[in-house]
Amino acid sequence: MSSFSPNNRHRSGPRTWWAAAIVVCLLGASAVGAQPWELYPAVYELDKWSLDWSPAHGLSVEAHRVVRINRAAGAEAGRIHIWDTFFQRLVGFQGEVRDTLGRVLFTVGPEAVRPIAPFSEFRLYSGDVIRAVDLVAPHPPYIIEARWTVKIDNPFFWPDWVLGDHWPRRRAVYEVKIPADKAIRFEVAAAGLQQFEDHHPRRQVTRWELHDWVPPDTTFGSVNGTVPLLHVAPREFRFGRRNGRTDSWEALGQWYWGLASGQLELSADQRHEIDQHLKDIVGDRARAAALKDWVSDRWRYVAIEVGIGGWRPHPAREVFVNRYGDCKDVVFLWLAMMRHAGIPAYPALMRARNPLQLNPDFPKDWFDHVVGWTVINGDTLWADPSDRRYPLGTLPRACEARWALAVGPFGGRLLFTPSQTAAQNRFVTRMEGTLDSVGDLNFTAHVLASGHFARCLPLRGGSDARDNIAVLLGVARPSVDGIVDRIEVVASDAIAADLRGRISGWAVSGPHQLLIRPAPAGWVAADTLGGRPDPGHVEFRQSVDDTLIVHLPQDWSAQYWPTAPPAVDSGGEFREERELNDGALVLTRHLRWDALGRTDGERHTLSRIRAAYRAARNAEWLFTPSSGRQPVDSNTVSPVKGAAPSQDRGVGGRRIPSG
Repeated sequence: MSSFSPNNRHRSGPRTWWAAAIVVCLLGASAVGAQPWELYPAVYELDKWSLDWSPAHGLSVEAHRVVRINRAAGAEAGRIHIWDTFFQRLVGFQGEVRDTLGRVLFTVGPEAVRPIAPFSEFRLYSGDVIRAVDLVAPHPPYIIEARWTVKIDNPFFWPDWVLGDHWPRRRAVYEVKIPADKAIRFEVAAAGLQQFEDHHPRRQVTRWELHDWVPPDTTFGSVNGTVPLLHVAPREFRFGRRNGRTDSWEALGQWYWGLASGQLELSADQRHEIDQHLKDIVGDRARAAALKDWVSDRWRYVAIEVGIGGWRPHPAREVFVNRYGDCKDVVFLWLAMMRHAGIPAYPALMRARNPLQLNPDFPKDWFDHVVGWTVINGDTLWADPSDRRYPLGTLPRACEARWALAVGPFGGRLLFTPSQTAAQNRFVTRMEGTLDSVGDLNFTAHVLASGHFARCLPLRGGSDARDNIAVLLGVARPSVDGIVDRIEVVASDAIAADLRGRISGWAVSGPHQLLIRPAPAGWVAADTLGGRPDPGHVEFRQSVDDTLIVHLPQDWSAQYWPTAPPAVDSGGEFREERELNDGALVLTRHLRWDALGRTDGERHTLSRIRAAYRAARNAEWLFTPSSGRQPVDSNTVSPVKGAAPSQDRGVGGRRIPSG
């Protein structure tokens, strides 16, 4: 590999996806930064990609990236990920880490590339494997440089690159080579790219260059603040014997419906069984719901796709017999049943795993999931037969507020999926307990969960009560022992529970001291930023109200009290309230999140809420007996409520933050 002079370095970063567009994701729109490059944690000196496409032989991708690490910025800034997905072969890889004087510290080769997990996109499942290589600069300032080549054997070609680093670029080059008789379409999504074209006898080359690009300060450093820089796709494609076009959603839908609609046939015996199942059910809506539930309850997810099987579902009659398949298999089984019952229903393709939305103005294949939809009495009803927790008319949270390509004899058209409101997705907890002198908490609690909270709670009937208490209260199972007095389904999507028991080690005990830090002890509130099943990710609108009342041991009082004010989000979405009266500590937290975190603005709001939430859960309280109090070092804690300790030291020499 050729090496670069120290002042001509270029950066690396992300991952190569699939499909028919190059999407270069960076933070923010363009702007030339006036600040010295050394002020940024990392800077791409070069980000170069060359795509050479042949309808007969597939796609060859060559990449060259160099990044300069200026200072400690975490692992993400100093790491190269190479993703080698579906039908791709990593032909070669070379990488090295050098210091800023150009001295090579270490090198890696193809042996550093490893398969890390099976992965599949809806389009081409067969043989999917993610391969990755991490090339990390251990301590900045260093230079990371890598070159690699990837072959996509499938001539279908719909490459969709997501280059998602959020660091500035000194120079970027994105190049597409195609046969002279073919055409591409593209959309520049951010200013600053310069376009060049070069014609050869057999190849047409389109190149985009970017120089001295700096993300706006408002988005710099935000992992989620990426926006597409460039979309590219071929106007025509061919898969097997079927030609298709990408210039409209209708054309893409026509191609898919022509490919999959022949899989809807059922046998005579299967149709008779469906008739028997529906004979006592009246009304199209009730019949559609019964078929959805019947399919969901009888089906297991087993993905077996070979070749075009990543696109085309298995015949519905086979899925009916086997009772397994992937998402599109079970959707087409439901569609076949609905068709026999005389209720028109159709598939819809969507991107459920990735938070980035489709660009409705640039048709492309960016789907990893299939759901169904039908119109009954003027109402559009969505169904995900692959998730038995969600009845007809509801969708899992990852499928809400998404563009979906509805497909049928009409071709394809984009629909936007609905979402539940924050009032529908509620998690309310009230817990009251008495703390003993060794830090154990005897408690009673009431929990009400509705919407996604209720559907996603992993409650298990017949299991040890501690399992369900741990789930409902968010505490570690070994630390809790108790009884579930009641778990009741109070509505179609709401659960209420009454609990009582004991949480061991809820507070940290020391010599004549109790340190309360609700978060590590498992504060009873749901993780208000995501709910029990998947903490830390807001993917649905929600409203959370948590109340915690802790009665201290008799004659104990506050020795140290957080001096920082209660955490409140500046936008009003989150607030915390504290009170200490008559030996009882009362904490309440309220969250109302009416967005879905899909747009840049909503993601920034989410980041702000999370910061307030972390501040609230990291606060600490120290209590000691009012009588017989042991001498306390004045440099350890202050006996005056609200006064800050002169040194942040606490129980056992542990640091106690002042807020």
